[in-house]
Amino acid sequence: MEYDAVKNTTARRRPVIEYKNEDQILDSQKRALIANFCRDLERNYSPAKGILQQFRMNVVGDLGKIQVNIEGGEEAASFFNQEWAKNCDFRDDIHFSQILQNVVAGVLREGDLLVVVDDGLIEDSGKLLHWEADQIVNVSDEIFERKIKKELGGGAAVQENGIVRDKWGRVLGYIVTGKRGLRVVDKEEDVTVWKRENARLIKNPWRLNQGRGVPALITSATNFLDLYEILTAELLSAKRQAVIAGYTKRSNAVTDWDNPTTGASALPENTGKNETTIANEIAGGGTAPNYERFEALTGGIWEYVDAQDEIVFPDLKRPSVQIATFIESVLCYAGASLGLAKAYSLLRADSSYTAFRGDMIMSWQSAFYPMQKWLERCYCDWVAVKVLTWAQNKRIISKLPAGWEKTISWKFPIMPHVDEAREAQAITEALKTGTIDYSEIMGPDWQKKFEALSKQLEKAKELGLPLNIFETKSGGVMSIGGDNNATG
Repeated sequence: MEYDAVKNTTARRRPVIEYKNEDQILDSQKRALIANFCRDLERNYSPAKGILQQFRMNVVGDLGKIQVNIEGGEEAASFFNQEWAKNCDFRDDIHFSQILQNVVAGVLREGDLLVVVDDGLIEDSGKLLHWEADQIVNVSDEIFERKIKKELGGGAAVQENGIVRDKWGRVLGYIVTGKRGLRVVDKEEDVTVWKRENARLIKNPWRLNQGRGVPALITSATNFLDLYEILTAELLSAKRQAVIAGYTKRSNAVTDWDNPTTGASALPENTGKNETTIANEIAGGGTAPNYERFEALTGGIWEYVDAQDEIVFPDLKRPSVQIATFIESVLCYAGASLGLAKAYSLLRADSSYTAFRGDMIMSWQSAFYPMQKWLERCYCDWVAVKVLTWAQNKRIISKLPAGWEKTISWKFPIMPHVDEAREAQAITEALKTGTIDYSEIMGPDWQKKFEALSKQLEKAKELGLPLNIFETKSGGVMSIGGDNNATG
């Protein structure tokens, strides 16, 4: 009566007792290596880039639109979406939706990043500044004691992987640098310290009390790299074989190909010939018989082989006929580690409607929808509160009522319909039975959309357009501009 997993055995990798937390296991040097490892996968390996692209497009796409569902919220949302979002990066001209895409991919690929909103910190611009995972670093003990502790006011503060904590482990601030690849920064001018209230570490932890984030891509990174190397080797082998038509096995081969004339003199048939004669024969000036009529009969060129030679045609076995199946199988496991079903891992819809829709539902429920909610809670809400507070203080927008921070919502992509007619019928039935309401379909601003729809229907009625969009209780069609006295 025991647990086999913890038995001492050489049949599998033995478990060990952990004495370090996740930040100590993945120290600054290993974190920099992982950042490079996973970035190179996106740079060079198509399936890895394709999976990250799925997250960029399905989690964010061209959306990331804010809604402030309170009186005066329309002005705030309009400022955020139409003005600030178009030019919100402190260092560059990048749209907010593209920043969100890079935040999603960056956390999956590198583990975490740091964001700051310039609310009176640099130029009071209200814009965003970011530092990637390998730019959040420790400093030398001398700089930490003299500078960091003083700025953060922590007498018993400690630093670990760029995070400064008090004796209870509470975060006091973050240390960043513009440089990369440094385990410890020893020049004061190369670092900046941000207090906790001014910066946000964007991560997706998988353990309690986890300081720095761990990239989700690292679990499958070795699968991707192995597949990349296998495919590269297969392609190079196939390319090499594709240019080889055949080869000659010779009993007395020419060994000196830097000087074919000298090398050819060693052949038995050239015994007694001088180099000039041999050179002429190599160049086509020899007197060996040429069976022209036989060549004409065969319709091509006939090669004449010496008695000692053998012509061999290679058996082409590259690429392997099993390579595609093998790669797809491993890619499915790699995609599953990120919550993606087969259709999204391979970007291929080759199954029935039911199976493909099942793949979509599994992927959206286990990967895309959860990451949208994570993005809202960890990044979007924090940025929106900072930016809209800055805009109110600057009187760019009107003052919002108390509690406006709790009324923020976001618009992100939803799972597309495989069969729109079936989906529409399912929504209609769900509305009839009361299992969903219009807020779930239209979002938190459903009332405003209804008001806009009412105006459109009134205009259609005025113009005599026969729009049929609602049904009566009995299932009959209620027409706009027609007879609506249906029974039931």
